[in-house]
Amino acid sequence: MSEAKRKGTAWETTGCDYLNDVTGKYRPDWKDLDRSVRWVDPSDPENVRRQVQEGRADIGDAHARPFALEFKAEQRFNLPEYIRQANAEARNAGLPYGVAVVKAPRKNVSAGYVVMDLATFARVLTAVRTGTTSQ
Repeated sequence: MSEAKRKGTAWETTGCDYLNDVTGKYRPDWKDLDRSVRWVDPSDPENVRRQVQEGRADIGDAHARPFALEFKAEQRFNLPEYIRQANAEARNAGLPYGVAVVKAPRKNVSAGYVVMDLATFARVLTAVRTGTTSQ
């Protein structure tokens, strides 16, 4: 595995662990447990999980329903490309929103950036205000 691939995989794993921890999907003692038993409820569809790519259509690095997440850990940011990828992967996954999760250099995981285009943000805003996510 290349160094860039290793760093990307580490960022995906760290990001998913962070989201599961702060949203209460992991058990309180999860850091001391084997990866397979960290979940409060392993079958909960709201768990944030890294995705296994199957077939030609990329479905994103992880899913945090209703979002397809495209993780990026690069020295130079290319936001238009990240957003294009995230939106395409959301469509491929059948999820309404695609977002890029960009590592903030030399910062804690919680300082990472979640990036979307304004059209996606408008749909998220409407969904939050109306209590729907099927936008």
